[in-house]
Amino acid sequence: MPPPLTSDGQVTYLDGTKSTKEQNAKDIAAFLTWAAEPKLEARHTAGFVSVIFLLIFCFLAWGAYKNVWADTEH
Repeated sequence: MPPPLTSDGQVTYLDGTKSTKEQNAKDIAAFLTWAAEPKLEARHTAGFVSVIFLLIFCFLAWGAYKNVWADTEH
């Protein structure tokens, strides 16, 4: 097991990000979140697309209802 990250500069980032304890903690938390649910973003995208589809379908169904029952007195 690697030693704990207790001081700044223990990790080298390829993009030049400064290695601080706070940055390391954010990176570890982001990795653990991703490791827990790696397909979370795909599920959120699919859910958003489904909601948009249902909204469009509801408006089309409402329009069809109005068109079919337009000549009928209620």
